[in-house]
Amino acid sequence: MIGTGFNHAEVEYAVTLAVLNFQTEFMKSPYSRVQVQVFDELIEVTLTRSAPIPAEEELAKSPGGHALLRQFHQALFDSCRDLLRERIERAIGAKIQSIVNDFDLTAGKSTLLIRGIHTTGAF
Repeated sequence: MIGTGFNHAEVEYAVTLAVLNFQTEFMKSPYSRVQVQVFDELIEVTLTRSAPIPAEEELAKSPGGHALLRQFHQALFDSCRDLLRERIERAIGAKIQSIVNDFDLTAGKSTLLIRGIHTTGAF
């Protein structure tokens, strides 16, 4: 359940802004496209890079480099997950249970799954 008074379009817009601002300000990531889909207890966010990073492309050519790059991106996300959670919760007026992330290095896409959305009296 999303915060009271929000419809799906408003939640999609709020999450889009929260995630893009976070990516731009904190992560300095060059994402040009964000797609948000809202379900009952789940929000799916797909980010697409505007251009590949040449050093990452080169590193990803070897299996070991690809694994290292995935590990790096996961560690980077894990280190800032709580900050992103706070921004999204503030934007949608609801608490979220978890955020998981998956990177598709080949396609330059990152997918966030935001689960367990519950309204609280705090918003």
